[in-house]
Amino acid sequence: MERSHKLDYKAHQSVDQENFRISANGGKVFDNVEANQVGNYNVLMNACPANLYDAQNTTWEESHDKFHAAFAAFPWEVLEVFSGPPKVAFTWRHWGTFTGEYDGNKGEGQLVEMFGFGTAVVNDKLQLKDVEIYYNAEQFINVLRGEKKPEDVNANWKSNTGCPFTAMMKSMSISK
Repeated sequence: MERSHKLDYKAHQSVDQENFRISANGGKVFDNVEANQVGNYNVLMNACPANLYDAQNTTWEESHDKFHAAFAAFPWEVLEVFSGPPKVAFTWRHWGTFTGEYDGNKGEGQLVEMFGFGTAVVNDKLQLKDVEIYYNAEQFINVLRGEKKPEDVNANWKSNTGCPFTAMMKSMSISK
């Protein structure tokens, strides 16, 4: 949150200034300065195929404009925490009502959600040192482009129903 609203990364109190690293979906690992320069969206979309989202050629401002044009608000929440400090494992949800436009596709007021999991290593002050985020960026972008319907993605990630991994495992279980 700080990274989107405090342009001076040195003012960020939630991160360990010297040791902060962040990556998404096994992509490039950004340090504190790099992550601030490219912006949250470009960090999180960095491993996405360039034909879906070209993080290398999208500026911080362009990335924020792109998602702010699609959503009036785009909250993020932690759904469940599986382990405590220093390495915190968690599931999360990012969602918004798609009332704007994305790449020429006009939203129709539908709820667009993306779910994922991550780990965050914190220091003794509970400041973030190392963050790894995982989710299906391709499905999210395809929904925004109108190539998929929101109800056709995230079938095993249900809001407010507990651990999404449990739901996935139940749907995949084989009767004996």
